[in-house]
Amino acid sequence: MLADEDREIFRQIREAYKAPHEVPEDVLKELRRYVQQPTANREAEILKELRRLYLLSEERELAILREVRRMREQPSAEQERRFLQEVDRAEKLPEGTVPPSVQASQAERLFRKLDVNGDGRLSPEEMPESLRNDRFRWDQDRDGFLSPPEYAAYYQSRLRSLSDQVVAGTLDLGLKRGGPTFRQPMPVEDDSRPKVFRAGKLPPGLPAWFAVLDTDKDGQIALYEWRAGGKGLDDFKELDRNDDGFLTPEEVLRYLALNGSNGSFSSAVERATTEREVRKKKQ
Repeated sequence: MLADEDREIFRQIREAYKAPHEVPEDVLKELRRYVQQPTANREAEILKELRRLYLLSEERELAILREVRRMREQPSAEQERRFLQEVDRAEKLPEGTVPPSVQASQAERLFRKLDVNGDGRLSPEEMPESLRNDRFRWDQDRDGFLSPPEYAAYYQSRLRSLSDQVVAGTLDLGLKRGGPTFRQPMPVEDDSRPKVFRAGKLPPGLPAWFAVLDTDKDGQIALYEWRAGGKGLDDFKELDRNDDGFLTPEEVLRYLALNGSNGSFSSAVERATTEREVRKKKQ
């Protein structure tokens, strides 16, 4: 059973997986209500719904609102289509991603809830047991208390952990529609030894750049191979979950499961690797 704090975070993860199935319909309903009764509150509701599924810049929000207001002035199927086209120009959040604005507000709300005496910091007595037992990991200034930024780092860790469990299938969202599209856990070996992959026998779902960067064909990408391919150290660290200096198929598949195979980082690596191969062939 999840602790109260984790239950609230899990609820937002669940909402994130529901968003692709709810937002399009709900936004159109709000738009049509707005045509009948145009108010600033209805405009705000339209944007609120869209933020569940899209990362909206201020410029994109203004562009969307312009189309909303044109719908009020000239309601038609054509104007509705223009509105939807403007929405489609926004950056879509990866599957199951809790919107950044929700993450920030939830972390702040949970902190205030725990800060019983309202002094702007969490004492060990105010922390839930799971946080109290691990508080030294998050107490960056070693003052014995957790500040809002320190708690926010802990919150992000819990959000990632619960999201990982959802993707792995160990936490059931209980949804009739929606949920992770990636559910391919690696087989467990009877002798508990880690699975070793070799070139030519890699698991399905790996992007093409994995085999290209694995120049010694040992089924993993070493840091030197990554750098030889012209890739950045920060990106390697993001993928290298256990910090051992190698990228395994499991680590890459996990990253793609959490961020989507069409994520900007994965796409950038794919493009850069493909371009390098093209240049080689021309030489």
